[in-house]
Amino acid sequence: MEQNQREHFRQVFQNPLCADMTIVKIKDNQIDAKRTKTCILDIGPGGLRFYTNLKLPVNPYIVLEFQTRIMGQILSLPGYVVRKIDTEEFHEYGVRFVLDEQQQMELSSLLNTMTIRMRRNPNIRSCALCDSKNRVACMREMEDSFLNKSASDSPSP
Repeated sequence: MEQNQREHFRQVFQNPLCADMTIVKIKDNQIDAKRTKTCILDIGPGGLRFYTNLKLPVNPYIVLEFQTRIMGQILSLPGYVVRKIDTEEFHEYGVRFVLDEQQQMELSSLLNTMTIRMRRNPNIRSCALCDSKNRVACMREMEDSFLNKSASDSPSP
């Protein structure tokens, strides 16, 4: 039987939490990469699990940043991939945050508040929750939205 090795609790979402993800650092070099939409499946003070169509390596030298809204606050959460599960269409990753103790305590407090409120109402509006419970449908909606936006941003001939 597989044992949970996490140090912290995790908030698992009925509907994924939408986030923008980007690569911010490779080794000691800052990177300015485009953002892509992802679905956060669960989150805790130590990390998160997310779903994306991108193939990413398990590598502590590649730091990603996830930007999302929790309890009305826009959060930027840096971390690196520690686990990867490939599926037919999308990929699932586990991320360990790169936060100092103060940031981790603040995130923990915010997540505790969110967990308490979500027990009463799992669709709280102060969080960037996806409209779809199905993460594949959510990812397809995000891809379609991105493609439509890219097409409308392109100059006309």
